[in-house]
Amino acid sequence: MKARGAGHAVAGGGARPTGVKPGGPRPRATGKGAPAGGGTRNRDAEIKVCGRHACRAVFERRAARVQRVYLTQELVRPFGDLLHACAELRRPYKIVGPDELERITESRHHEGICVVVAAEPPAKLAEILAAPGPGWLVALAGVENPHNTGAIVRTAAHFGARAVLIEGAPKRLPPVVYRTAQGGAEWVDVVAAPALTAALAEARRAGFAICATSSQAGTDLFAAELPSRAVIVLGAEDTGLAPATAAAADLTLRIPGSAHVESLNVAAATAVLLAELWRRHAARAPSSS
Repeated sequence: MKARGAGHAVAGGGARPTGVKPGGPRPRATGKGAPAGGGTRNRDAEIKVCGRHACRAVFERRAARVQRVYLTQELVRPFGDLLHACAELRRPYKIVGPDELERITESRHHEGICVVVAAEPPAKLAEILAAPGPGWLVALAGVENPHNTGAIVRTAAHFGARAVLIEGAPKRLPPVVYRTAQGGAEWVDVVAAPALTAALAEARRAGFAICATSSQAGTDLFAAELPSRAVIVLGAEDTGLAPATAAAADLTLRIPGSAHVESLNVAAATAVLLAELWRRHAARAPSSS
């Protein structure tokens, strides 16, 4: 289970970039398509992370797993320390134009940099659930917009969630999720749940209450007795939770409001729910770093 910063948002800045150290090894620019470290790439074992804060967080948390870097010319100096580390680790980098970076990241909002990192072994739900004390997870059922997913991961990291469960079994998250998460993916586990119903049942056996969410029914979030160990289950904005998933919950929560709009965006709703859990229970949650 990843170490978490006691719920504080990841700043993503760290030490101010210093550029390539004078007299140090020069970073190696790659030829087009050159694999990192030689040999044949296993793309299923790689993760593409784009965005300045997200790439900075990857470098600061797991520099040794960086495989290669693509960046625009304007970011060579701000990320000089990263390129220097690439040289020491014998990892290639390549200076590219915005159009090529858009193709690599599958996003126009790459912010000028993409770090390709070796994937870590997937987190095991049983290990995440086994930690004692207060804790909360987010489970996403049918949430397909990667911007929402990234925003939820960022919020989960800020409010100290143990993990975000994603229904289905995606091989990898798209780069936009990491960019939108702004470094939050380095602090909270993102776990694929091929069978979400089974994952929720496992969480219940470990002492977690399953809390469904609804925009129209359920208990007022601010009046409810919120369990200190909980899985908050959110559905797609257009259809909500499947009836079977909602019916199997131990508690259904509703966020009260003016009723001027039908509901909150799923990422905004997640922020309200996790903020209330944090307010109620964080003082008793075991700290980690």
